[in-house]
Amino acid sequence: MKRKLFGRRGSITLFLCIILSAAILLETIYLEGAYRRKQEVILTEAVSHQTEQILSQFNRDYLDWYGIYVLDDVSSGSAVFDEMTKGYSDMSFEYELTDEFDKDDLRASAIEYMKLRGIAFEGSALLDRLNISVSQLSENSHTSGIGLGNWLPTFKDYLENKEKYKDRLSDFEDVCDHLGLGDKLPYFSAFCDDVSETWEKSSSQYFECGDSSVTVSLFDPGSIDSLTSAFDNYIDADLPSIVDRLLINEYAVYSFDSYVTRYQGDDDYEPESNILGIPFDEIHDSNEMGDLEYLFVGSSDKTLNKLVSYGTLFGTRLILNYSAFLLDEEKRSTALVFAEILCILISLLTFFTVNLSPTVVMYFILFVYAYTAALTDVTKLVLGMTVPIFYNDSVCEALGDFADTCYRDYFRVFLLFVPEDDLLERMVYVIKRDCEDSLYTGVRAEGSLREDKFTVKRRFELYENPE
Repeated sequence: MKRKLFGRRGSITLFLCIILSAAILLETIYLEGAYRRKQEVILTEAVSHQTEQILSQFNRDYLDWYGIYVLDDVSSGSAVFDEMTKGYSDMSFEYELTDEFDKDDLRASAIEYMKLRGIAFEGSALLDRLNISVSQLSENSHTSGIGLGNWLPTFKDYLENKEKYKDRLSDFEDVCDHLGLGDKLPYFSAFCDDVSETWEKSSSQYFECGDSSVTVSLFDPGSIDSLTSAFDNYIDADLPSIVDRLLINEYAVYSFDSYVTRYQGDDDYEPESNILGIPFDEIHDSNEMGDLEYLFVGSSDKTLNKLVSYGTLFGTRLILNYSAFLLDEEKRSTALVFAEILCILISLLTFFTVNLSPTVVMYFILFVYAYTAALTDVTKLVLGMTVPIFYNDSVCEALGDFADTCYRDYFRVFLLFVPEDDLLERMVYVIKRDCEDSLYTGVRAEGSLREDKFTVKRRFELYENPE
């Protein structure tokens, strides 16, 4: 009986050993799996963060020169990866740059760059033509009293106390009536009524962008939030293709140099610079000038690019000048007088065998005059000076400084006749030439954990969905 019981107890012990061994083995597998998952998570995060760190090393000079985000000679190593995987000697990291910069990437860059900055640049050019500067607006002149520092407090007080100013105008109007000046100031009363009505209605302006719109009160400082939202909608909106084409065209005009190395400023000549004011001679040497002409013509022969560009410029000026002279009655009258005298002299010299029409000769004289003026205009434009777009006193008087054009203004029109793909390809060629490196927009990184590998491929978000 005792031997039988002893046998049963031995069987139970052996069974428990087998079960416990299996349980320990299973638990060890679970622990190893959990530890492996932890390593994989650490590896994944380390590779991702290291990839982001590599993308953050885009070339700042190329961004200033051409507004593009690209990677060239990245030598970041694996500092971030090593720090995050400290203590895990079986992990390794390597990467390579991918997605070489091409015309589609440039198209996305140019549109985004000019969409954000185009309004500011065009506004600055507008102020320059109007001879207005921020310093003039903000200066606090004690002699003139027109500086921003003088009128801004008053305007702020007006915004906060509209009723006070409304009452003051009403009181002033009553005083004028009491003194018998109402009849002598017939427009003042109407002016006061208009101002009062404006205040009462809180004059507003309606802005529309795409499918969204916003009404902004001109006299309500809080409406600036609504105006900001409207501009945000503009930035995020999908613009028509024609607008994209114009933005690319403006980018080309602003970002590439020409054979005009300096422009005449208010006081002296200023070196030709890019959109951010960086002189082109800091971007490339003088042997690489003439990029704007290359974008227009597209020939590898620089002399041909210059000749075609100058010839097109001359032809444009000739057409503009001839049209202006034909519309100028005074010039037509003067030319007709010379034409009649010339016709008489020709008739006398040929013994009346050659009789020309004074009207035909008048058109020829105007053409010669326009031809001579076009030669002078091209010379001035190439030297960095400005010429009126149209030689007509009434037009020049109406447009003021807007009538003056420079060399680069004409290429704003010329480049519109270049197919978009050709223009983008030529710009990419110039950019790669100046940057002297292979340019990339993405990176492929790989982290290894023994025999397992984890791969991450990233690009700049700007180029992910260019359309």
